Amino acid sequence: MTQITDKVNIFEELKRIVSENYVSMDDYIRYSYSRTVDLFLIGTPDYVVRPGTPEEISEILQTANKYSIPIYPRGGGAGEMGGAKPIGDGGIVMDMTRMRKILDIDLENQTVTAECGITWAELNNELFKKGYYTGSMGPGSGQTAVIGGSLSHNSVGGGGGAKYGSCCRNCIGLEVALPNGDIIEVGSRVNKYVEKPFSKWGYGPDFCGLFLGDNGIFGIKTKATLKIYPKPPYRDYWTFKLKGNTAKRCARIMLEWRSKGELGLYDANYVPEALSLAIQIEKNWPNWDGVRAALFYSTEAFTEKELEANVEILKQIVEKNKGVSIGREIENGNVAKWHYEEQGHWQLYHNLWGIFGFAHPVTTECICPIKQMPAMVAAIDNWAAENGDKFKKLVDTIIKVVVTEQDTETVKMLTNFLGTSAGSGEMPMAGENNIEVTGGFLTVDVPEARDITLELWKDMFRLVIQKGCLLYMTGEIGSQALLEYGAFRPEFYNFFKTIKKTLDPKMILSRGKYNFYEEVMK
Repeated sequence: MTQITDKVNIFEELKRIVSENYVSMDDYIRYSYSRTVDLFLIGTPDYVVRPGTPEEISEILQTANKYSIPIYPRGGGAGEMGGAKPIGDGGIVMDMTRMRKILDIDLENQTVTAECGITWAELNNELFKKGYYTGSMGPGSGQTAVIGGSLSHNSVGGGGGAKYGSCCRNCIGLEVALPNGDIIEVGSRVNKYVEKPFSKWGYGPDFCGLFLGDNGIFGIKTKATLKIYPKPPYRDYWTFKLKGNTAKRCARIMLEWRSKGELGLYDANYVPEALSLAIQIEKNWPNWDGVRAALFYSTEAFTEKELEANVEILKQIVEKNKGVSIGREIENGNVAKWHYEEQGHWQLYHNLWGIFGFAHPVTTECICPIKQMPAMVAAIDNWAAENGDKFKKLVDTIIKVVVTEQDTETVKMLTNFLGTSAGSGEMPMAGENNIEVTGGFLTVDVPEARDITLELWKDMFRLVIQKGCLLYMTGEIGSQALLEYGAFRPEFYNFFKTIKKTLDPKMILSRGKYNFYEEVMK
């Protein structure tokens, strides 16, 4: 716990670094930074600071080391596992969103360099004007998620995942503030004679990769150089209803697509039964009545002939597996067209979060091979059934707190959907032969439901971890679950911990993730 005298001194030093306009100890400011998208992992910082330059970040890190106070970097706060707020109370939340400038667009080398507090939407809006895009468009929250946070999470799902994979695959250089305040560049710019980044490899190991997918524990990303791509002028989009064992059919289709080469496939998304039912109930998408489950995709090409050939192959494979087209226009239910043409790739998850306005999903987003996806869907469904009594207890607790006995319609809706909503959300292809599995369940943010929600959430992490899925966004709850359920071999964890301790001996950055601080304090 930071002493009162130190608190005053720290605040004065932060004011000196960023000015009083960009640091606060006010309760309402601190509380607004105490959560991310999830509602159950809460940690209130002592200070919120908004740096504007790498040099300010360096000074803040030096101050944090002086007082041994943790720093939690935060971008858009769009993560779902408590990664961008304190783990426990206290510390400094560093809001990166002042640093949002595009520094260079190099069309010859096809790269863009930007500060890491810019959102994917802002960045691509400028690139679109030049006929380019970043390929992978970050996470589904790309209208608010910043590139620094997404590179920390190895994010995918916001567009382009089938073609370009996660956003980290397209990063070729970084500027990083290390926990001690040193500012370094990694990638080709480690050579001081290189003018502009052009490759992430060379001059030794892949040091750029050390900070990609690190969940904010090894350094604070200040600038990033990403590959950019010309946006193809021809595209098409199809949405198909699926029958039978829809997960198996979807996996079979996706794997056969992959066996035929790229086919210009930009995005491909599976909408499983539970989500499709919720969409019908709430009428989120048009002409969706009777759609048990669905698969939609978009494909791009540089010539009309290439597009027609690719569409024919893609479509034949779906139809061979009993897929039936819903319609060609958005109003006919062709969600694929909306997803591509109207930036639905950044809005689809708004449907997920807002299907039931009173409820909130907690998720265990993970990546697995496409061939494993049907088994994972079945495992999640079986897990939900096995925990039926606990879900009933959760529903009964929530009804008792938030609903009057006279409000029978709300009671009915809660009973029918809240307790049976554990399952899988929309699943995008995620590069290579992989897919994102968005398992989770609905709950309500009331104190009485907290313990049972966390118990179920942690046990769902146990399931996906022990089934061999990859947690890419770990945050607080995911990183700790990896240790609690024995995912890491001791030799690897010691190696991991040694790197962290070498870079950050006082465990300043993101203290509490992966339990490194607790291990050092033993």
